[in-house]
This record gives sequence, structure tokens and C-alpha cells, in this order.
Amino acid sequence: MCYTKGPIPAYAITDHALQIFVVQVLEVKDDLEWPLHVYGWVATRDSVDPKRNLLFNRTRDNCQVLTQEDSYLQLTGPSRAVVLIDLVTFQVELKVKGDKESEDKFLSLKVFEYKTPTSYRDKPYLNHTCCSSKRSTIEVTYAAFDETVEATVARVQVINGSWPDHLRGLVVCRTTSSLDKGDILLLDSRDGGMPITCDVGAIELSRRVVSVEVRGQLSVDVVASRIDDKSDVVAKDRVVFRYRICGSNHGICDLGFCKVEITVSWSLLATLRDMMGSHTE
Repeated sequence: MCYTKGPIPAYAITDHALQIFVVQVLEVKDDLEWPLHVYGWVATRDSVDPKRNLLFNRTRDNCQVLTQEDSYLQLTGPSRAVVLIDLVTFQVELKVKGDKESEDKFLSLKVFEYKTPTSYRDKPYLNHTCCSSKRSTIEVTYAAFDETVEATVARVQVINGSWPDHLRGLVVCRTTSSLDKGDILLLDSRDGGMPITCDVGAIELSRRVVSVEVRGQLSVDVVASRIDDKSDVVAKDRVVFRYRICGSNHGICDLGFCKVEITVSWSLLATLRDMMGSHTE
């Protein structure tokens, strides 16, 4: 959200970006068995900033439990758009928690790169990169988009009514443009109730930042289902936002028992080459 408000500098533009969809543990090998108590991190690095742009980050005392039936990492990033200028580097450093720290084992320790496509004339498609190691195979799913802006789902808030305690919540979005599939999970309360701040009704999302193609749209779904049966959808609604280069806009999902207001903030991207050029002018 660097350029949502205020003057927009000349080096803030629409540019190529990499949209990360999911990271999944496909299989475990060697001496590992399901379920897994996983911690560590998965991150990207691009030309804009050499620091890690974290997709997943958990400490040993806050592991995620993965089962063979549900082996997707709960992503919390990226914190900004992954800009695709030169190479984008993916880094994976994940461990499985043992009974004591000395018994912890590496699940995956991998680095791989994604190179900028030579042409963007073809429609974007989902890339599935598998990282195999001694103890696991991990798959990262992503897509390269042409001209994009950064959309941040800044706030999701119950503004009328209340969310029932016996219902789990799902917030998922999709960029409706040249890619005709690929959901981006912003929140899945899984086996618990919706994580809502009691005093203001704000729903605590796991991740917020999405890349949206110019001339595209961002759709956001809010879904309520029973905690003991996620296939039993009780209520669902969708709001669609047309892309913008700056500012914020709002939409409301009406689930019947409550209304949920969604706020999206928009920003152009800053690229290293343009920032460097602006300092020499």
C-alpha cells in the first residue's frame, strides 16, 4: 500500500508480478509420518528489495499441524507484491517438530528461481514447481501476470448483525482477468469459529496482498459453513472490485445473519530500476 494515498512518484508504475497461490506438502519420505508439526519459513526475494518477502513463517512453539488430507501451508504473505523484473528466488526452510528440539528434523531446505518469461503474449497459466528432498516433496503454485497493480484487502469487518459461534469462516479471492482459475485463500478458520475482534467486529485475515491485472477485477467471497462439516455451506456472498491505481473502495457481502464490509486499498508498484533512475535525474 505504498502509494494508496498522496502524490504518486514517477517510478511507481504497473509492472509484471508473480502471484503465489498455494504451497503444499505433497508427500513425506524417509522416517517421517503424518501428521506433521511444521515450523520454519517460505519466502521470495525479488529485485525491488533483497529482504525476504515471507509467505509462511512459524516458530517452533506455533507449529501448523499438517495431515495427509490437509497438507497446505497456511500462508500469511506476501506482504507486498512479488515484482517480476529479473529473477524471483524462492527459499524454503521448514522443519518438523520432535518430542524435543534435538529431535527436530528438516522437512525441506531448498532454493529455486523463477525467470521472467520472454513473452507475455500468451495467457497466464498456473505453474507448479515441485521441490523434492530426502524427507518430502513440496509443491509451490504460482502464475506470472503482465501489467499489474497491488491490491491489499485492508479490512474485513462485520458491520451489521453477528457471526454465529458454531460457523466456520472462509474468505477467498480471485483475480477475474486472463487467468480463468486459481483461488487465493485469505482466511480459513478451519475447525474453529471466525476470528473476530469483539469490540470492532474486524475479521483477522491470514494474508492480504494480491496482484491484480490492469483492466481486471478482484472478487472476494465470504463463506460460512458448519464447523463439523465444511461442505455444508450455510451462507455465501461475493463482492467484485474493478482495479484502480490508487485509493480505496468498499463492498458489502450480505450473509443474511450479518453483513460484512470489505475494504480494498490499491497501489502501483515500485521497481528498483525506476527508483534508481529517479535519483540520477
